[in-house]
Amino acid sequence: MIPAVKEVLARRGVDVAVLSFLVLAALVPFLPVFGTALLVAAVLGGVLLGAAVAVVGAALRWGVLQVLAALAVVLVLLSALGAPTTALAGIVPTPETIGAVGRGVVTSWKDIVTVLPPLGGSGNLLTAPYLLALVATCVSVTVAVRTRRPVWALVPPALVLVVAILLGTADVTTSVPLGLLLAAAGLVWASWRTGRMHAGRLPGVVALVAVGAVVGGAAGVLAAPADRFVLRERIEPPPDLHDYPSPLAGFREYVKDHREEPVLTVEGLPAGAQVRVATLDAYDGTAWAVADPAQSGSGEYLRIGERIEPEPTDGLHEVSVTVGEYAGVWVPVLGTPYDVDFTGAGAEDLSRSFFFNRSTGTGLTTAGLAAGDTYEVLAAVPERPTNTELEGAPLADVPLPEVTVPDVVTTVAAALTADASTSIARIQAVEQGLQAGYFSHGLEGETPSLPGHGAARLDSLLGGEDPMVGDEEQYAAAMGLILRSMSIPARVVMGFEAPAAADGAVELTGDDVTAWVEVPFEGHGWVPFYPTPDEDRIWQEESPLPQNRPQPQVLQPPPPAQEPPDAPPSDRQDVEIDDEEEKEDAVFPVALLVAAAAVGVLLLLLAPLLVILAVKLRRRRRRRTRGTPSARVAGGWAEIVDAATDLGVEVSRTATRSQAAGEMVAALAAPGEATRRQRRTAPVDASAARATELARRADAGTFGPAEPGEEHVTTYWGEVEATLARLRTAVGRRRWWRSRVSTRSLRRTRRRDPRTTAAARNSDSAGPAPRRKD
Repeated sequence: MIPAVKEVLARRGVDVAVLSFLVLAALVPFLPVFGTALLVAAVLGGVLLGAAVAVVGAALRWGVLQVLAALAVVLVLLSALGAPTTALAGIVPTPETIGAVGRGVVTSWKDIVTVLPPLGGSGNLLTAPYLLALVATCVSVTVAVRTRRPVWALVPPALVLVVAILLGTADVTTSVPLGLLLAAAGLVWASWRTGRMHAGRLPGVVALVAVGAVVGGAAGVLAAPADRFVLRERIEPPPDLHDYPSPLAGFREYVKDHREEPVLTVEGLPAGAQVRVATLDAYDGTAWAVADPAQSGSGEYLRIGERIEPEPTDGLHEVSVTVGEYAGVWVPVLGTPYDVDFTGAGAEDLSRSFFFNRSTGTGLTTAGLAAGDTYEVLAAVPERPTNTELEGAPLADVPLPEVTVPDVVTTVAAALTADASTSIARIQAVEQGLQAGYFSHGLEGETPSLPGHGAARLDSLLGGEDPMVGDEEQYAAAMGLILRSMSIPARVVMGFEAPAAADGAVELTGDDVTAWVEVPFEGHGWVPFYPTPDEDRIWQEESPLPQNRPQPQVLQPPPPAQEPPDAPPSDRQDVEIDDEEEKEDAVFPVALLVAAAAVGVLLLLLAPLLVILAVKLRRRRRRRTRGTPSARVAGGWAEIVDAATDLGVEVSRTATRSQAAGEMVAALAAPGEATRRQRRTAPVDASAARATELARRADAGTFGPAEPGEEHVTTYWGEVEATLARLRTAVGRRRWWRSRVSTRSLRRTRRRDPRTTAAARNSDSAGPAPRRKD
């Protein structure tokens, strides 16, 4: 084989090298997508292996099926290139590696466009570029080496480039230069390969390639990213946010049900940092929620790859979070997350179902968080700019969806901002105006305050005759709507506020839940504002004190005589009986449900046994009632044989009925052999079963000169039942019932007609030949 391979390389070595280079260059757009050196190993290995298969196939003159088989073998043996994180030391494939690559052949393409770059090398994401490099190189080199039209070998690299661009990012810096480079290199190789390249044209071709590279690079740098078409920008993210209710709607549940209980335990939380649960920028008159992806960027939740942000910066904080009483799909984070890494028992499911939104800095996992789940967050915590810094900063132009603004909001906005002239002044006027209200969660012992932030609740907060009373839910929702009514971009954020002293592990309870409003400023990003009054601002309705006015004394008439109180019934049993009846009425449905459930479980467990008994009962009825009288007599004997078979007796298929009867009695009389499933059976005296007599009468009914009458059939089946009863007494009830649910007789091959079988092998029966019907 080696001489043949050397011969192919000597003749077509340039073709192999050029086409391998073109495939490698076509895969360059994947570099910003994966952002890991494992991609280089995967595509380089795929190119070398594909070229090797093509060269060996050409040397040995393999057919198409043989080349495809060789590619499949290479894909399996070197599957570590497509799923390195599942292989031993990243090199030796394991069964998990082979399975991951097998699934990745189909699923990795979808994951590439639904996971936020950089993807890294986790899972089987590298299967797609590895497979592209392997197959494209093999096809391209095979066409160039073994066909008379080598120019067609340029098609696979061109297709690979198109696929890599579609699956890549919106960055066009490398796409245009790569396209021009591949076109120029392919043109030069095709001209040389077809013999059309003259020596004098070489300098011109080199100059053409250089000019194309420069022009292409400049076009890539200057091209607008919005003009780039990539699949990841056109595919709607998998999670449907309408399936999840607004977390702000359940604000009061934390305070009411878990006020003193740890909802989250955070370790490493920076001082002054707040934990963000969800960012909401859409309002429909009922609740603040996450906007639809078609309306706002806040709805674009995508899966993340190796990390959220491609390049971590300095000054990041690493925080560990342990979930307590918190439950939901929204993943609490802080600041600007760069990475979220789930740990613990359910880490794999949580990571697989985790989606993140870079524009809002929030994530969700469709699997849902529960008590005991843990994860780590690597995030940057920016400092809030001062009012002086915000004074001259313009508002950022951020696309937000339309919101439903109640009429009272517009009125309050005009009243609060009448004296404000700048954007920051209007925002601060609204913030301070709402802070002048009163605080209450509406719990027992507190000032009445209804939960929710729908249009009716905000109308009572802002437009009622009573002072404003509410908590963070109402004030943040109101400020967000007031700012949006004035065309100021704003969104509402729900999260948790850490205590002032945040050293070590911090337990965030339900009393730490909060909400605030964020407004975007140029150069500062989203800046938080807190419109909620202090918790010590409690409103109490003032009532006039009673005045002490002395009244003249007047002689009062004597009180009327009191009637004797009604004596309680002497017989208390009536009341107790009524109570017992009421209790029985209340307990009866529960007891009935428990009994029904128990009966259902019992029937489910006994269902296989009942099916076996029903099949055997139907078989006996068919043998006794269907067919000719002689067939029904033979069916009676078959019932005896099946009963013996279920008892563990092996009846010879070639024995006559008389011989079979002797075998049954002898087998039951001898002790059985012990097996792994069954103990050694005890010997049984079955001589009283009269099996030999039944066998003789079955032969007479089958081979007699005339059909037996109905009385003979009835009598014979009566003796069959008597014989079965004697067998039951002889073997014992326990062994008999075990035989009734045995499937040994049901698994036996269906016997042929008893009369023809006996006629063919019955050597000791007397009488004429069996009857035949004309």
